Amino acid sequence: MYRVCRGGFGITWYMIGVMALVITSFVLFEQQTQLWIDSTAESLSRSGQGEGWLIPLFIISLLTFDVLLPIPSSVVAVFSATSLGFSLGAVSVWLGLMLGSCFGYLIGASSQQWVLKRWVGDKDYQRSRQLADKMGAAALVMMRGVPVLAETSVIAAGMVRYPIKKFILITALANAGLAAAFAYVGAQAGIKESFLLVLAGSIAIPSLAWLLKSAWQRLGAGADFNIDSQQAITDIKQISADFNVAYQYPVLFENNVFNSNNPCLSQILNPWGQKSNKAVFVFVDQGVIDANPALITKITAYFEQLNPHVYLLAAPVAVVGGEAAKTQTQIESFYQTLLLHKVDRHNVVIAIGGGAVLDAVGYACATFHRGIGLLRMPSTVLAQNDAGVGVKNGFNAANTKNLIGSFCPPLAVVNDASLLTNLAARDKRAGLAEAVKVAAIRSESFFVWLEERADKLARFEPHSSQYAIARCAELHLKQISQAGDPFESGNARPLDYGHWLAHKLEALANYQIRHGEAVAIGMALDAYYAAAVGLLPVEQANRLSCLLEKLGFDLWHPALNAQSENSSPIVFEGLEEFRQHLGGELCITLLTRIGVGREVNHIDSSHLLSALQQLRHRHGEGATTPALSEQAEYRRNIETA
Repeated sequence: MYRVCRGGFGITWYMIGVMALVITSFVLFEQQTQLWIDSTAESLSRSGQGEGWLIPLFIISLLTFDVLLPIPSSVVAVFSATSLGFSLGAVSVWLGLMLGSCFGYLIGASSQQWVLKRWVGDKDYQRSRQLADKMGAAALVMMRGVPVLAETSVIAAGMVRYPIKKFILITALANAGLAAAFAYVGAQAGIKESFLLVLAGSIAIPSLAWLLKSAWQRLGAGADFNIDSQQAITDIKQISADFNVAYQYPVLFENNVFNSNNPCLSQILNPWGQKSNKAVFVFVDQGVIDANPALITKITAYFEQLNPHVYLLAAPVAVVGGEAAKTQTQIESFYQTLLLHKVDRHNVVIAIGGGAVLDAVGYACATFHRGIGLLRMPSTVLAQNDAGVGVKNGFNAANTKNLIGSFCPPLAVVNDASLLTNLAARDKRAGLAEAVKVAAIRSESFFVWLEERADKLARFEPHSSQYAIARCAELHLKQISQAGDPFESGNARPLDYGHWLAHKLEALANYQIRHGEAVAIGMALDAYYAAAVGLLPVEQANRLSCLLEKLGFDLWHPALNAQSENSSPIVFEGLEEFRQHLGGELCITLLTRIGVGREVNHIDSSHLLSALQQLRHRHGEGATTPALSEQAEYRRNIETA
């Protein structure tokens, strides 16, 4: 269809085909329709029924039929003029058609969520987008007047997110012409040749509009009209592009995804079943392979049973894990691998690994061919509840964590609990820091739940651990999708609570400390700072620290002792680096109470030093009050409350 419609000759044959289709449909029903119109008009005339109740009836009928049943909508349009007369009939028809157009647009705009996934294949959808983009407003004007294609035009406009203002203007004009034509036919219902008038109103009028538009474009292309070309150029001051892009992706919680009887991946990768095929390429964290030696075999066998509808482009490729994955050299290696196996934008890359691998592969996919589909399968607690479920990716450069990166939502995230089975205890624990973080800033009830089950979580009891991961991911996604700043265009970073210190501490420790371990220390420091400046009761700062310690975190690291030439802790330089990362003024999230955060734009160095001393004393280095006694007091306070 796209190739046929490119030239004027193709358009002519296309119009002839459409007219033949419409004429055939009208011929089949014309006699019955004419008799029904005449008899109904005569009975209404004899009964003397009022017009008030008919107007909303016709409008509602057209609203429904115009999208669902095109031929009956033409009958209702003619009948409304037969019953109401030319003026009221035309107004009723126009209002009904406009409401029907908007309803169809809404259906099309929602089609990716429910209609499209059931009835239209991915390739067909892409072709329809190309056709609509090529024909543009001309398609809307032309198709709007063809009874068989009227509903298609408005639904297609919604599917491709055609600009709503332009859509309403075009359909309003096209519907006005249709309303006038149908009203005239209805007012002259006694004429034998009314069928020909309906045909003229359905095809000839919108076709004429399309031809006039084409003629206008050709005349304008002539660059004459006695207008100086240089003057015409200077008259153009601004051209605006106005469009919205909606993002939606699922985060699924599964177990043993690569078992032969688990349909999760096949449903995501190929929702159309046998109607289309999808090629897949897989990167796997070497650490995951070491912990699960049979994983590569299971992946290969899983996709062999789905072939040819879902198939591997090549054998899964192992990649280095941890921060070593987040280097320019490794990113270049990803590009070379994708080029070698001819991965393109119609394929999907599956990344299986920890947060660092997902960050690096995610950046490569976001930039390779300007973006290819990525399905993430996080393999650590930290990645499943935080790093792997969001929209950020990137790599380290110039000795700065995540200096280069992008925002690019994944196709989907699949959290497979079986990938955590052989995870080291230290890595399981590190991920719990993000659960404490999101609870501390957004949900006191979840924080209390963590406190009540801290012992079970410290032992990695499966049920409690899985709930903590899912609830943390849910709160994380709620912040991204509902807080109004998914791509962090502002300065506020509530999900980075405790992270300004964590990023600097990781670098100072040569990344020998886990990200979650560093975040735990950063949260504790910021809590004591908030207490020092009077934002947070000190009891709640102790409460946060006690929870982290019960989960198994050590809230101190020797790198915190490192000092600069002016005897200031080097880790404090992380504040300025974090400000540069934000790209504006400093914005740090602090707690005012558990579950509630506040953004501040200034950190007082003396109070921050005091908070660091408090943390050092808590750890036991020169402490006057041992941390264990504080924990005992905390437990007594909780039990009393």
